[in-house]
Amino acid sequence: MNMRDCHPNRRQFLKTAVLGSVGASLIGPDGLGQQTVAGGRAVRALSPQMRWLQSARVFLVDGYAYPFTPDLEFDAEALAEAMADVKANVVRFATMGKYATIQGVAFSRHPRQGKRDLLAETVAACKPRGIRVVPYISTMHKLAWSMVTRDYPQYAHVSRPGGGPARSPFGSGEDHGTVCWNTPYRQAYLDLIEHVVRDYEIDGIYFDSWMACYFWPRPGTCYCDGCRKGFATGASLEIPFHEKLGDYTSTEQAAIRRYHAWYQDQLIGVLGEVRRIVKRHRDIPLIYNINNPERLMGEDPRVPAQLDAFLYERSQSMLHRAEGVSLARATGLAVWPYVSSRLTSRVAAGGLNVQQEIFVTAMFGGGPIVYSAYQFVRKTNDREILRRPFGIIARHEDCFQGVENLSFVAVVWGSGGATTSGHHPERPTANVRSSTLGAFAACLRRHVQVASVLQDLLDDPARLARYKVVYLAGVPHLTTTQIRNLRDFVAAGGGLVVSHDCSLWRQEGPPLDRPVHLFRLGFAPAALRLVRQERFGLEELIRVRPVLLTGERAALVEKHTSDHPGFQDLYLRMRLGSKLVPVFDYQPVVPLDGTEVSADIVVGESQPVLPGIVLSRHGKGRVAYVAPALESVFLQTNLGELADVIASLVARVSPEPAPFTVHAPDGLIANLTVRDNQRVLHMTNWTGNKLEQPGLNESWLTPIENVHVRLRKPPGRRIERVALLVEAPFEQKDLGEAVEITLPRVGAYQAIRFTCAG
Repeated sequence: MNMRDCHPNRRQFLKTAVLGSVGASLIGPDGLGQQTVAGGRAVRALSPQMRWLQSARVFLVDGYAYPFTPDLEFDAEALAEAMADVKANVVRFATMGKYATIQGVAFSRHPRQGKRDLLAETVAACKPRGIRVVPYISTMHKLAWSMVTRDYPQYAHVSRPGGGPARSPFGSGEDHGTVCWNTPYRQAYLDLIEHVVRDYEIDGIYFDSWMACYFWPRPGTCYCDGCRKGFATGASLEIPFHEKLGDYTSTEQAAIRRYHAWYQDQLIGVLGEVRRIVKRHRDIPLIYNINNPERLMGEDPRVPAQLDAFLYERSQSMLHRAEGVSLARATGLAVWPYVSSRLTSRVAAGGLNVQQEIFVTAMFGGGPIVYSAYQFVRKTNDREILRRPFGIIARHEDCFQGVENLSFVAVVWGSGGATTSGHHPERPTANVRSSTLGAFAACLRRHVQVASVLQDLLDDPARLARYKVVYLAGVPHLTTTQIRNLRDFVAAGGGLVVSHDCSLWRQEGPPLDRPVHLFRLGFAPAALRLVRQERFGLEELIRVRPVLLTGERAALVEKHTSDHPGFQDLYLRMRLGSKLVPVFDYQPVVPLDGTEVSADIVVGESQPVLPGIVLSRHGKGRVAYVAPALESVFLQTNLGELADVIASLVARVSPEPAPFTVHAPDGLIANLTVRDNQRVLHMTNWTGNKLEQPGLNESWLTPIENVHVRLRKPPGRRIERVALLVEAPFEQKDLGEAVEITLPRVGAYQAIRFTCAG
């Protein structure tokens, strides 16, 4: 089946990666968990037998480094003992890395492995201790150079006519070489799957990225017999070849794009067969590597539709971690993010940053997976950094399994280049990524219950209605359907915050017909272009219109630069309270009838030159438009006054009070989860290095004293059975509409567990 035929609007189809009816129509409901219908579309929920994924404390034992290469130093009993000691309950164990670790497969083993079956040893050591085993299956990943050139040369990717695989180092030991699905590698891979699922007592199965042309050099082509003959039959074309990318003609570039599309279909065929093999033997979750949240936007939707959970390798900061896990859980899929991913494989150098990464992952609904975990087998003195957070999760698994993040504010996730209006191009400009991440960050810093959501939430009225406020920070383009759904959402009483140039652009160009990640290998098709419009697509809601500054006002604004701090800055000045915050990038607008200007862009301290914040109503709901890209500025400066403005706008448009308030420094991250009548307010302290560099090791964490939490009672209900997950003294006071909890001291983590009863 050609992907072009899967859906009438291919670009939108891609953006609905894991939520559309595509999954149900392609593979049916088997093993995918419960399906709830929302707005005519199937939305996946975790089935009860897969909820353990959320409370998983995972050790990753990879096959590309120590203890499997360059020497074989693996001890299954020592691994299981270390895991039991720190309360880890899942091992993700390699069946393949540079070499195979199991017997009975058509892949080479480590020269020193002999007749050992390392997966069998791991199962035997872990199962009696209650540890689940999830084997890793390398998926079109590179293999040892000796394997693809000497032992099994028939598996090799042919990188040039008459040539061989692409060679490169990977981890320690010998080099690696690339493979191709359209060789006997495919059957050997399927046989490996069958063997692992049928013959070992496993609890899940984890794949590497389901990505066509994995690790192939550009332009991502293979000249093996299977590719050449298969593509000639399927497309009546030859695969062109030139030494230099610049020598490919436009016709040849188009042929390579056709080849990539054809090859992706081969990969999807393999995935479908893999799922059938697994489900024929065991009802276990299929997990795969999506690497980072950005990949969700460019993923072939046929991939996650056949899988149950995914893994993140990347997490630049605690903020990115919270946002990425929140985004995954909003899609309904389970997620395992790496923790301690910057550490070496032999030195247990993890500090408090590792502990806090675990807490942040778990409190937003993810299962932490410890990268290079075998280091803790040797370094027994360093295990406490895992033992404490894993122990808390282990004691309170019912507070982590089957929970959802309470829906209150939805910040629509976005990425992309600059969307600035270009007043001062020499200064760093606002863009979609910094704006949307900045909005999420401001809510998190001000203890506002917030979720990151994909833009396709706006396509589904039922899912959209779960939230009280939608925040659109500089998202340039919205579809007609999304605008209509937002209009209905606000009319029914929802709140909306819109900033900068959101909806001021339209997209032009052909729809994408293949996953974006393939374009990195070859030649991208004619790109979608953003074209500026004369009016906002959301004009009916935000009630402002863009304006081009001319005459004296233009000269005045240009004279008062917003590039650098100083007496000639432009500021945003609140009409109530007279608070000033910096403007930086902004969109000049004029308000329309029926609006209220609550803040002005001013020169000096008080001379208004443009509207800064415009409030309006639509039906039962309220809308705030913010002309400056405050969210991007906040992300770059962490200026508390900007977070105050953003949080106050959320409160202003929300149809109901916040579910909780926390009076504490902004380094205390809070998130409220819910399952049935039980709620848990998680709080993780990150005052040591909250704006951390990636992987920076931390040795000190400052406790927070006198934290005051107010839990709002849902209408007509009461709060009862209040308890802490980390035993400590606390005070409780009934305030009528809320219950106030005073915590004298919060260290690394604390959580308030309570029940809402009718």
